[in-house]
Amino acid sequence: MVKKKKKLEYEVTKGNIFAALGRPNADELLARAKLLDKVSTLIKNSGLSQSEVAKKLGIKQPKVSMLVTGRLSQFSSDTLMHYLSILGCAVEIRVTNPRTSAGIFRRRGSVAVV
Repeated sequence: MVKKKKKLEYEVTKGNIFAALGRPNADELLARAKLLDKVSTLIKNSGLSQSEVAKKLGIKQPKVSMLVTGRLSQFSSDTLMHYLSILGCAVEIRVTNPRTSAGIFRRRGSVAVV
């Protein structure tokens, strides 16, 4: 008897996967995911045990495990940037102009209109 393979349904997307999934705050989630990926990669490539990394970061080992396994909901952007700093990275924040003019505050008289 030959087993039929289940056909997986998926959609290929470019850009922000969180936006494609309709998640609120998609840009923030993507930024946090990128930060978490960098922290996780640094930890994995460090050659240190999770306990050693925990000591360096000032956290408990289970938190390091969460970092390495990508538990995004457990960490804020600020916390991840702090860990990157401790791990020797220079963290820069870049602000770009809004994608559309709808996001720009325009002054008309003394009232700000969005």
